Amino acid sequence: MSDASPPEVADAIDELIGVLREVRSWREIALATRTPLAQSELARGYYYQQWAADNRHRNQRQYIKALRNRAPFAEVLPQGITSGEVEYEFAGEAVEGIGVAHLMDGLCLSLPLATAWHQPWLEVVVRTLLENDEGQLVMREATERVRHSSRPIDLKPHEEWGRSTGLDAVDSAARLWEERADFFPSLRFLPRVRKDLEALQTPAFVQVRGLLARLEESASLWNPAVAAVPSWQGAKVTPEHEQRKRLCHFAGEDGEVRCYDLHGRFTPGAGRLHFRLVPQEGILEIAYIGQKIDA
Repeated sequence: MSDASPPEVADAIDELIGVLREVRSWREIALATRTPLAQSELARGYYYQQWAADNRHRNQRQYIKALRNRAPFAEVLPQGITSGEVEYEFAGEAVEGIGVAHLMDGLCLSLPLATAWHQPWLEVVVRTLLENDEGQLVMREATERVRHSSRPIDLKPHEEWGRSTGLDAVDSAARLWEERADFFPSLRFLPRVRKDLEALQTPAFVQVRGLLARLEESASLWNPAVAAVPSWQGAKVTPEHEQRKRLCHFAGEDGEVRCYDLHGRFTPGAGRLHFRLVPQEGILEIAYIGQKIDA
């Protein structure tokens, strides 16, 4: 928590409002906060309601009031899903808001009161309790990048994403399936995957949508004559261990059973997206999307 003075907080809010205005020019937005704005602590011992009570901030207050405020964070997560299922840490501190932004593929905002927040991406430690191949619960730790802005200059890398009316606007499994050939020309899906997509709850669906986009980018850049496997663009892809490969066999549209042991991961939970390489066509074939396949 910053020890910034009220004037410093006021200047920071002015800059953050510049961020909000820019993003709002791209798309409809809503603010999700840990507590209702009036109860939010902006700096140590200095609350939003104190800032808002100063009539010098009347115009800024009215602008923020016009935005939809959703608090607590649970309001933006589907029923039964909480940000606490996954732990997020930044600079040694637990960061619930950054976690929600990651789960919902959103943009994390902060007041520019420290240089640590002067960056468009945050490298965040993500810890998830998962079951390993031996059936034991282990804590998986990984580093993820989360979109972030505290100043208008931080928004530049996110503009294309923010203005997008394409894949990021697809909010249902039915539409994603119907338009899969347009969004993912380098990916082929077994028919059974449609039901897998329909079974995903919102945070998992958002994560899978992003993972598919990264796999599409990887496949589109792949030249099988030069490299045996694609260069994975932002997607962590690993093969299954030998003893688990028997669980990864699925029948293709031609009826032949093949092994789809390559997989990318997604949260919350032990999410897996299984696929195989088809080098003769230069594509990836998706066979399964869901929780870790059990014996």
